[in-house]
Amino acid sequence: MSRRTSYTVFREAPTFHDSFEMAFDLSLWDNDHLGYVFNITDTKNNSYSLTYIYNHNGSPTLNFNIDSKSNKIEIPLDIDLLKRRKWMKVKVIVDLLKNSVGIIINGKSYQAKGFGFDKSITPKITFGLNSHYSDVPKMAIKDLTVTSGGDLYHFPLDEWKGNIVHTDEGDPLGFVDHPNWLINGSFFWALKFKRNFKEVAGLNFNDATQQLLMFKSDSVVRYNLQLDAIDAKPYANPNPIKLFLGKSFLNADQGKLYEYEVQPRDTASSIVSLNLNTLTWERIGKATTKEQRHHHNMFFDNTGSNFYIFGGYGSFSYHNDFLAYNKAADTWETLSFKGDTILPRFFSGSSKANNKNEVYIFGGYGNQSGNQIVGGRHFYDLYKVDLNNRTIKKLWEIDPSGESFVSANNLIVSKDGKYFYALCYPHEKPKTALRLYKFAIKDGAYEVVSGVIPVTSERIESDFNLFYDAKQDEFICTAQEFTSPDQSSIRIYTLTAPPIKQSVYLASLKPENSGMRSQYKYIIFGALLLLIGFSGIYLVRKRRHGKVPLKGEDDILPSYRINAKDAEKRPDSVYLFGEFTAYDKVGKDITYLFSPKIKQLFILLLLNSKDGQGVVSKKISATLWPDKEITKTKNIRGVTINHLRNIIADINGLDLTFVNDTYCFLLSNGFRCDYFTLVGELDRLQRGEISAEQLVEEQFGLFARGSLLRDVPENWLDDFKQKFEEQLLSVVIPEVKRIYETGHYKQALELARIALNMDPFNDVAIKYKLKAVRRIKGVEQARKTYDDFAADYERSLGGLYAIPFDKICK
Repeated sequence: MSRRTSYTVFREAPTFHDSFEMAFDLSLWDNDHLGYVFNITDTKNNSYSLTYIYNHNGSPTLNFNIDSKSNKIEIPLDIDLLKRRKWMKVKVIVDLLKNSVGIIINGKSYQAKGFGFDKSITPKITFGLNSHYSDVPKMAIKDLTVTSGGDLYHFPLDEWKGNIVHTDEGDPLGFVDHPNWLINGSFFWALKFKRNFKEVAGLNFNDATQQLLMFKSDSVVRYNLQLDAIDAKPYANPNPIKLFLGKSFLNADQGKLYEYEVQPRDTASSIVSLNLNTLTWERIGKATTKEQRHHHNMFFDNTGSNFYIFGGYGSFSYHNDFLAYNKAADTWETLSFKGDTILPRFFSGSSKANNKNEVYIFGGYGNQSGNQIVGGRHFYDLYKVDLNNRTIKKLWEIDPSGESFVSANNLIVSKDGKYFYALCYPHEKPKTALRLYKFAIKDGAYEVVSGVIPVTSERIESDFNLFYDAKQDEFICTAQEFTSPDQSSIRIYTLTAPPIKQSVYLASLKPENSGMRSQYKYIIFGALLLLIGFSGIYLVRKRRHGKVPLKGEDDILPSYRINAKDAEKRPDSVYLFGEFTAYDKVGKDITYLFSPKIKQLFILLLLNSKDGQGVVSKKISATLWPDKEITKTKNIRGVTINHLRNIIADINGLDLTFVNDTYCFLLSNGFRCDYFTLVGELDRLQRGEISAEQLVEEQFGLFARGSLLRDVPENWLDDFKQKFEEQLLSVVIPEVKRIYETGHYKQALELARIALNMDPFNDVAIKYKLKAVRRIKGVEQARKTYDDFAADYERSLGGLYAIPFDKICK
């Protein structure tokens, strides 16, 4: 109960006169509970709430109440609205003069009078858990606005982490306990399912039932994404084909899945169909091709009656022919097309046929001749294939910068037809990573729009697919990794649409200020805040680990500042101060590979490997998944550790071992960690080998990056951070005083900032910061800096700062 989400819209509530309005989007998917959507309490402790209840007769309602007195408005809800990401437009109009409340849900109005309001109100507005009630339904809100007279407060709710809620102008007006910022679900892929198979298993997505179908020799495994439910059903009769690649077409209108092998392991059947209602197999034909077609494209026409394959690799050749299955002749017929020519290739992506019977084919790997002997190259081109007129038109070809990539199966075309999404990865690497790309169909302009999925692609049979669930607005990735021709694992991931650009995510990792945040106010989707119980982060910890620079100081550029980016550009290194950063053996930044959970696992193991102790399995589970029973975390722990192994495979001097149920990094001299470096220097200081002045001067570039593990605000790290920062502050604080007294005011100011990053309310650090600002920018700027600090102190600690400005800045 104590971990449920509570969002206070105004930490310091404004006073509204005559009337005020609230508008927000609401998603509800609770058919079990009663709960409070929001509560409004005035200074006289009058309380009003919008509640939700799912009645046992299947008639859900929203109710606006005068708490503990009466129900004033009852609003029936259509049960079809009760789905994740199914949004209701909600507007609440409070007329203080008329003593009335009006509520508009999706354009339909409800109203009641007789509330006994005063002409003005200073409301405490709380969504979810509040001081009166603890019941919270499964719900989400986005895009909140509060207006009164000429005042307008717009909260996009586009935060990625933390407890502070900003307006679209960057003002930190709100506070949330135990948040789950759903914008993360639009950048980081979520693992939903994993299973190992001791035989080849094909797979496909049935968008009509929202099920991933994994078909084996004797049964089909069905995973329902909406319900997160798994079941397995035996076939009514044996599967006639012995699977090798397990390719398939799915026709939802017919309720059939067509499985085929262009080079079957036996000649009895090559194409069969499965009735998805009766689970009965039917033999269709025996057609084969002359050679295998690894990583070819397959698609239906828009009638769903004809299916085609294109390209692929086999017999040391790349192919570029279109083959259509002729059921009457039981053959794969080669089709002739006019227009542009698509060069031979495999690893290309293809879309579904649109209403004009057009298919897009993108990218791949091959060459002009088709002969593998002469080598190959990557293609980054897009073709439109007209299946009616048998024509091909090349739309564009681009030359992407950076790492080469190919496309997984299936391109997803946007609803407006202007873009397509492709799941791309460097296929030539055995340990590689999938990312979602968004391409403009007009000109090929593209951007990365997701985090990574680490995968293993050591065998040519390994296969990756991209699907889209239009009912849930989710992208689906299926990763099928083969360890032998007959053994594989299948993992299913989801990503909420619309996806978030990688550039936006990277910008969110930087220290916040109003100028930076203003660029986010046009991100429409980023407004998701899920009001269910998740562990949260408290305000003081937010201040401590992510200090916001005070306004008016950004133009002070101390000469003492060292460019930390220049200092860290070396291979096989990890940086824990400030923004977490990792570089591989060639000096490439691989930070993006570390999802939040993988980053936590890495840090937990790294910090406990310095002295060779490591971490036992149970402690890993208890630390990273505290809300789950340890016995139920084995699979997710194993998956996370395997992902970490894949990521660090390209970092020399860092090997993960597992001995006696304990995971530990074996560290060698080639590996560098800034935290280990600074700890070593602090040890030298204690032994008298160096002075504090030497330590600060020589290692300034390390701790100038920011506080230790600033963007990893986990409870289990608090004691560790506090102990280390106290040790470092004992060195830094005396140096601030010494440097100031020598007349190096810019250097003193910079060092004071570093100290305040670790201890935001350190009296000595703020004293010399203010004195330095006064020397550099004058007394007015120092006074403003003090006022901002005092306001920050009062908001965070609930009391006035005891030392007046005049006493500090004598």
